[in-house]
Amino acid sequence: MAIVGLMILFLLVMPGVSFGQHNENGGFSEVSECAGINANHEGSWNEYKAKDFSRGYLAMGQAWGDFDNDGWVDLYVTGGLTKSVLYQNQGDGTFDVSEFSASVGLHEVWTGGAVWADYDNDGWIDLYVLANGSNVLFHNEGGNGFRDVTSVAGVGSLGKSSGAAWGDYNGDSFLDLYVTNWSCFPDCDPVSHELASDNLYRNNGNGTFTEVSYLLDREMLQGAGFATSFADIDEDGDLDIYVVNDKLKNPIGNVLWRNDGAGCKGWCWTNASRQTKSNILKHGMGLAVGDYDNDLDLDLYFSDMVESMVLLENQGGSFRDVADVAGVASATGSTTGWGTAFFDFNNDGWLDIFLATTEFKKVYTIPVGMLFPYPNFLFENLGDGTFVDSSPIDWRQNPEASLGTAYADYDNDGYVDMVIGNWNESYVLYRNLGLSGTDNHWITIKLAGSGNVNRDAVGSRVYVHLDDGSTLMQEVKIGSSLGAGNDTALHFGLGERAIMRVEIVWPDGARQTHHNVTSNQKWLVTYMSDTGRD
Repeated sequence: MAIVGLMILFLLVMPGVSFGQHNENGGFSEVSECAGINANHEGSWNEYKAKDFSRGYLAMGQAWGDFDNDGWVDLYVTGGLTKSVLYQNQGDGTFDVSEFSASVGLHEVWTGGAVWADYDNDGWIDLYVLANGSNVLFHNEGGNGFRDVTSVAGVGSLGKSSGAAWGDYNGDSFLDLYVTNWSCFPDCDPVSHELASDNLYRNNGNGTFTEVSYLLDREMLQGAGFATSFADIDEDGDLDIYVVNDKLKNPIGNVLWRNDGAGCKGWCWTNASRQTKSNILKHGMGLAVGDYDNDLDLDLYFSDMVESMVLLENQGGSFRDVADVAGVASATGSTTGWGTAFFDFNNDGWLDIFLATTEFKKVYTIPVGMLFPYPNFLFENLGDGTFVDSSPIDWRQNPEASLGTAYADYDNDGYVDMVIGNWNESYVLYRNLGLSGTDNHWITIKLAGSGNVNRDAVGSRVYVHLDDGSTLMQEVKIGSSLGAGNDTALHFGLGERAIMRVEIVWPDGARQTHHNVTSNQKWLVTYMSDTGRD
């Protein structure tokens, strides 16, 4: 067994609250007001005002991360045309506006998405905010404030940035950055190659980045990009990149960049989209990456406008769209899907799907807008390749125009919660109370890298082996959904099963195996350089 550094975090339960109770909303309770979440969002247009899509900026940001290292995830939300807000988790179910919120408020910036990442491996997560204009990178000053380092770092990216993902593609222990820019090049603004294209930045390890987009095919960088994720799609131990594109103006389809290692004037990337049948041509919006069928590889779910959503089942060397069979297509002719995520809301051991939506409306044949309120979807995974709509009643009765979402167990009670961004209105916090009649177990595993491994441990995989012979797998990622930052802690629902052992495969190939791991706890595992390798 490998020698590792371990810290067991106590399960923190808020006093005076009864968990496991069922309500008519499927276990979710809207707690924004009592939790202190009241940030506003101001969009560039609304459902009642006709506007050329190419001139708007459809992006919202919600990002979970423990910026002060107190064991409770904090929340940053972008304001669009108004100020953004940083909320500090108080550990009692409530949030206060952080004393540092004004310094990252960006009230003069047209903000979109946001993600947390420790780009310099100093143990404090930093904040990257996307914008229509220059993106902004804030360095975390040891929990004592933030400093704008955009100019020094060189990651401004002047396009209409909708999504960003962090991952160490070259294995040097520092997180690199991919930014998607929404473009309708060459028909409309932005009209230059530089502003229209996605950007790939290599982390130099000294606080600066070098743009290396030239390593990729320029023509395949000029789609209307909405979402992206670093993930080891082909199971070869390094991180690939998947990009979701809108087909509105420059219909190039989605793109899978396969990481083929060193060479090729710096690094080898192969466009494997057609080969893997992942080059789907849709109005692609949000992206979720996860192993929904528990076959130990990563599948892809992405949202679309008016047409069906897409669930790409990973079949080893290629993908197959199974959305219709699985029951997650949601094709109504007017549904516009946006942010989306895989997470296990009922702790039964199967990843469920959340989908944020709006409605696309027409008067006769004339489009009048696509940001009308529409019920969001919560698809419950039945464990047989199919899902059932388990959306809370409240969502159906009181629909909103939702674009963004991000998940985290903000109250450390063992149930995954989520925040939803409603366009031109506000952010809504949903607390997961659990379902009655179940006694499902869980474990949340937080990884911390050091030495050869980036501090956020992005690219690590965790395998949880259970007493019925089944195995669950998740990979640490930063990015995906739509301008969102989910908590990087890996939450595993276990059902009524017990853990036999936990295996961790770190990005450098090091492996750790742990026995006698108890369930119903939050567990921090720290990488050590003497960990065994295959």
